[in-house]
Amino acid sequence: MLERRSALATAKPFTSAALEIRESPGFTLVQVAALSADFEKRLKPALGALPKAVGTAKVQEGRTLLRVGPSQFWAIGAADDDIAAALSGLGAVTPLTHSRTRIALAGAPAREVLAKLVPLDFHPKACLPGNFAMTGLHHTPVLVHCTGKASFDVYALRTFAMSVWEAIADAALEHSDRS
Repeated sequence: MLERRSALATAKPFTSAALEIRESPGFTLVQVAALSADFEKRLKPALGALPKAVGTAKVQEGRTLLRVGPSQFWAIGAADDDIAAALSGLGAVTPLTHSRTRIALAGAPAREVLAKLVPLDFHPKACLPGNFAMTGLHHTPVLVHCTGKASFDVYALRTFAMSVWEAIADAALEHSDRS
């Protein structure tokens, strides 16, 4: 059986007293979408309460649900989460796990680092935990999810993961412990 190889296997780790940037592997990501009027009602047994607005996430039962469009959701769970099977027949189910790399930023400078790279307002009053946005980072599509007061997950296409990693690490250099 083939083993999944990290797109960031050769990435140089970034940790400092103020900031940690790391790959956050071991997740399942499934997109589900439909146009039927009763789509959300049919999703509730499998996913529970859904986020109400695009750009908001809800964490429940070990899974994070993101409303990425009016009738489109991402379900993110543990690596062994078989949510795709539970969603089968409820809409167009697209497994995205193997096409994405998740990069986690944690520490007080995380907002400042991301603000250097993407055209979003990262002020704590504008970007609250649970908010996310699909945007671009150096012409590469990414989803940036605020997971806590000073923590973010960045979902990048696997083929661009190293480029996104390097851009984030470069933007964070002033917070490095190296002199």
